[in-house]
Amino acid sequence: MDRRDSSFPGLPFNPKTNTVRVTMSDPDGDEMVVDFPAKFEVCGTCEGRGKHVNPNIDRNGISSEDFAEDPDFEESYFAGHYDQTCNECGGLRVVHAIDTAALSSSQQADLALWEEQQEESARYDREDAYTRRMENGGYD
Repeated sequence: MDRRDSSFPGLPFNPKTNTVRVTMSDPDGDEMVVDFPAKFEVCGTCEGRGKHVNPNIDRNGISSEDFAEDPDFEESYFAGHYDQTCNECGGLRVVHAIDTAALSSSQQADLALWEEQQEESARYDREDAYTRRMENGGYD
C-alpha cells in the first residue's frame, strides 16, 4: 500500500501543553493514556512540500515509455497538475512527533512499550494481508 493512499491523522496534539497523546495497553492489558512532549517534524509523506502526486496516477510506477507515449502527460506530471494536498500533514509541511530528547525516564519506558505494541500491530496487519492475499489466489 502506498503511504499516500490514506490520510494519517497523526497523534492528537494539545497546544496548551505542547504534548501529543497516545492510547495504549499497560502491561496488564488495561487501556492507558500517556501524554508525551511534542516537537515539529518535516512531514514524511510529502517531505515538507505540502503536496504530493495523487497516488492514483503513479501508484504502480511510471516508466519512460509512459511518457514517450504521451508527452503532454509527462509535461503535466512534472508541472504538478496531478498533485494534491498532502494526506498526512494537510498541506502544513510539518507534523507533530514525540520529542524523545525531552522524555522523563518513565515516559521513555512508556514509549518503548507503545513502540513495541505498534510493531506488533503492524506485524499482525502484514500477516493478515498476506493471509487474505493467499485466500484470494495470491492477488491483492
